Amino acid sequence: MSLRALIIIGAFWAVLGPREARAEWLLTPFIGGAFGGGVAEGTKVDYGVSAGWWGRVLGVEVDVSHRPDFFAVDGAPDFLFSESSVTSVMFNGLIAVPSPFGDRVRPYAAGGIGWLRTRIGADADFIRGNNDTVGLNVGGGILGHLTERLGVRGDLRYFRNLQDLEGDSEFFTLGNDKLDFWRATGGITFRF
Repeated sequence: MSLRALIIIGAFWAVLGPREARAEWLLTPFIGGAFGGGVAEGTKVDYGVSAGWWGRVLGVEVDVSHRPDFFAVDGAPDFLFSESSVTSVMFNGLIAVPSPFGDRVRPYAAGGIGWLRTRIGADADFIRGNNDTVGLNVGGGILGHLTERLGVRGDLRYFRNLQDLEGDSEFFTLGNDKLDFWRATGGITFRF
């Protein structure tokens, strides 16, 4: 076998060969904001938790988050969207992107499908509507490991439901509308 063939085989082995197995369970409580798209006005508070498993490159997670006062407008009368929220439960796939900083900093892409619940309520039944719809999210972020068991995570995702929202009022009907928005969050990650 020639030297050139040995170098090529060695290079393939170094890139594709077995490495130290590294899989970890992650739990990340987070807080941030929802903005753009269907957000009524400005940025709305968004909080939740994600839990998942990551191997060297691929992972899975469940992401649960809640956005109170999602449809509320500052300065609007109490009878208009006084109670509103959006809650999501998403099942996502994760793909780690190679990082020049090694394993301490892990950029990633994420995306998945799940459940979006919109709740729209107002005093005196001006408008009411609870919608359970199928939704999707795509985005990415960066996970930085501070210690063996603790890290920080920043995340940006786009959410969209796949079904129309519905709501009833004596004045109008909410329908034929899709909900979409962006979410930016930061959190502390616990590794197990």
